[in-house]
Amino acid sequence: MKYPQLFTLATILTFSLITSCGKEENIPPVVPKILIEDYSVTEGNSGSKTAVITVDLTEATTAEVSFTWSTEDGSATAGEDYEALTDQTVVFAPGDVTRTIQVPILPDNNLELNDFFKIRLSDFQNATSSITSIKVAIENDDSYTCEKAADGYITPATYPNMNLIWSDEFDGTALNTADWNYELGAGGWGNNELETYTANAENSFVKDGFLTIKATKNPYNGDYYSARLTTKGKQEFTYGRIDIRAQMPVGRGIWPALWMLGGNISSVGWPTCGEIDIMEYLGHDPLTTYGTAHYNDGGHQSKGGHYTVNAAEAYDKQFHVFTIIWQENSIDWYVDYHRFYTVTSTTVNFDAFMLPQFFIFNVAVGGNWPGNPNASTVFPQSMIVDYVRIFQ
Repeated sequence: MKYPQLFTLATILTFSLITSCGKEENIPPVVPKILIEDYSVTEGNSGSKTAVITVDLTEATTAEVSFTWSTEDGSATAGEDYEALTDQTVVFAPGDVTRTIQVPILPDNNLELNDFFKIRLSDFQNATSSITSIKVAIENDDSYTCEKAADGYITPATYPNMNLIWSDEFDGTALNTADWNYELGAGGWGNNELETYTANAENSFVKDGFLTIKATKNPYNGDYYSARLTTKGKQEFTYGRIDIRAQMPVGRGIWPALWMLGGNISSVGWPTCGEIDIMEYLGHDPLTTYGTAHYNDGGHQSKGGHYTVNAAEAYDKQFHVFTIIWQENSIDWYVDYHRFYTVTSTTVNFDAFMLPQFFIFNVAVGGNWPGNPNASTVFPQSMIVDYVRIFQ
């Protein structure tokens, strides 16, 4: 009787094992998710450059996983900025969890805005994805020597892959009031300045291809006069490459600026509107200019840098070109194509810098930062602007 019982028990165990193995074979493979993120690559100046984008699966599977991808123009153009690729396939062999997408980048030597293109994903096999498109940023890393004319540095009127959307070359005989406003009056302008701004020809005029803003002093009563010009409500911009060629005045208490304010300042106030100081300068230090971003982040905040030249190239001795390259996530400051400061959406509250801003050109006298003129300050003093150009 013992042997039949043992046989029966062995038969049951064998049947159970066979049945169990059969169930395991019928379990479907895991269906992983595809993980891929936006990517950035520096452009490069020459030779080969490749954007290598990592693609991951959330877990390994026993089935082959695949999908199809193609490139698509954004601000970057296929054939100029990157090599177009269509209907490419990424395949994960069983057990694999990482693959790459590779796109050749086409380098150049043009100082320009950052660009981007897209990668579209489709036809997912044995995997799922909530992401069907990513953005690949091509970060411009070019810099080159600014040309120099007899009276100072100068920039070209055009740039590759960019359009001039507005400029003032100041070639007429009067300020174009279709583009510019005169801001008038005294009162310190929030900085305890001493000047009164006027629309008088003595304090601002266009002649021989230049705009001159002149600070003057009344020899009888010591009052100061100057001009402050804006494009508010007439020429306002969001993003671009901005070049301004100008020569500075000199002397203690002289405070010229080429700058921008948010077009919504009347409704939200300062500093919520944002302020981009393309160039500020203190007349007692003719070798240094400043670039600064002002913004609201729980109160007024600012970040900025400065650029110093040698004595032979002092800002009051010759023209220099003051540039910002302003993009949706960054602002870069340049003097004569030398980049000296950058802010990004991760280093400042960038909200105000995603909205239109207008230009302000002025020469202040006295105030909190430069201090007031003294006996050494000679009047009149002039800021001379050759041109302002904005490219996108």
